[in-house]
Amino acid sequence: MDKKKLFKSTGFWCFAVAIAEFLLFLIWGLNIQGGDEMGFSLITIYAAIPLTALILCTLLAAKKSKAAIALALLMILIEIFLPFFIFGTFEIGLSLCLSAIPCAAGLIFGYFISKKN
Repeated sequence: MDKKKLFKSTGFWCFAVAIAEFLLFLIWGLNIQGGDEMGFSLITIYAAIPLTALILCTLLAAKKSKAAIALALLMILIEIFLPFFIFGTFEIGLSLCLSAIPCAAGLIFGYFISKKN
């Protein structure tokens, strides 16, 4: 694939945003002070990552990209592994709910948007 075509593709930028978000929140999470864990969790794990998953999955599914499922799986893995790297615990049940539901909703919304056009 041509470099120019790769950088213009929506799928590349969606994956780049997801990985950049993970790295940003990982760096922020590793530098939080004692007592700031609740704020970090509320902002990142419960709000920002699910919202990003919803938007990016909707965008890729609306463009009928085959990478939409792969992005959904990446966002689920980010949601599972971020608390592990920060807090040292796996919250698989909660993380699956917080990431799988927005990813599935984004894929469904994108499917209906692509059908409408």
